[in-house]
Amino acid sequence: MKSTFRILFLARWELEKNGKVPLCARITIDGEKVKFSLKSEVSSSIWDPKSGRAKGQTKEALQLNRYLDSIKGQMITHYHSLSEANEVVTASMVRDAFLGTNIKSNTLLAVFEEFNDRQEKLIGIDLAQSTFNKYDLTYRRLKEFLKVKMRKNDTLLCQVDRNFVMDFEAYLKIEYKLDTNSSEKLMRIFKRITTMCFKNGQMPKDPFCDHKLKKVKKDRGYLTKSELESIIDFKPDNKRLEKVRDIFLFCCFTGYDYSTTAALTDKDLVADDDGALWIDTHRIKTKTAAKVKLLDIPLSIIKKYERKRDSIFLLPVMSNAKYNLYLKEIASICGIEKNVTSHLARHTNYLTELSLMTHSRAVAQG
Repeated sequence: MKSTFRILFLARWELEKNGKVPLCARITIDGEKVKFSLKSEVSSSIWDPKSGRAKGQTKEALQLNRYLDSIKGQMITHYHSLSEANEVVTASMVRDAFLGTNIKSNTLLAVFEEFNDRQEKLIGIDLAQSTFNKYDLTYRRLKEFLKVKMRKNDTLLCQVDRNFVMDFEAYLKIEYKLDTNSSEKLMRIFKRITTMCFKNGQMPKDPFCDHKLKKVKKDRGYLTKSELESIIDFKPDNKRLEKVRDIFLFCCFTGYDYSTTAALTDKDLVADDDGALWIDTHRIKTKTAAKVKLLDIPLSIIKKYERKRDSIFLLPVMSNAKYNLYLKEIASICGIEKNVTSHLARHTNYLTELSLMTHSRAVAQG
């Protein structure tokens, strides 16, 4: 569909002073209008409002009209340049290009990409890699949705409404078979972007104002004592599964999540007055304090990898995707029918070893 692009020069009659009126330009593209000052003025007696030009053949009129023609030519050039680089060009983008200011993004994916670029720089500072991965996934799913369902490479922020939100949510559930909670996570990130744009004045209305995101409470489950013992007694025939088993058991006996466990270093180890070792750290996602005494099994796991370390981290934690994949392999071998994931360890969270203390030697020896 061809865009409607118009440039009009106007006189600010309300600001007339000493027979002079300041001039401004108005750019209109597909109904969107922006107006800005030209930092110039003209004698009110020679300005023709209908043509948007100076009338007559006086020196002032000729110079002004040449100036206006030059401005119009520059804005047309900017419009065509922007059209070659962007599927959607707005009046604001042409104005910003002409004025030499940073072009403000008025399209959904452009704003989302800028947001992700800022967030990526915060990984390891106040943002976990896993959180950024969700931002990136949401961006990619939106990009796919626009291309597959709407046949667009991007869309104006003003075109993102409640119907857009509902259609995207349905796309996630239908095309990717996401349940209510999985789709809700991505939709909540999408909502963060639209809320930011609405508060910045880039969107006329919050598209989520009449759409509530639903989340279903689920019992995440836990491992029974016998199921946990079967993993402790498991004898892996390769180092890959051995590492995964050890990391999982470490999480079970400390209550730490995957991200926090992966970030642990020697600096997090402290000894009390009795010489017992503790981990004193903060959870990666919530930043809350998490001080845990190291019982036999987690302590033996740390000592096991102490000599093998090739980095500052206490344990050889792999990517979350591979970790969960290998956990399922271990669960299958051990005859555990539950969906064993990294998060299940936190809910198992055995803080007392009791009869399991006899297994610590087996874990330490692999």
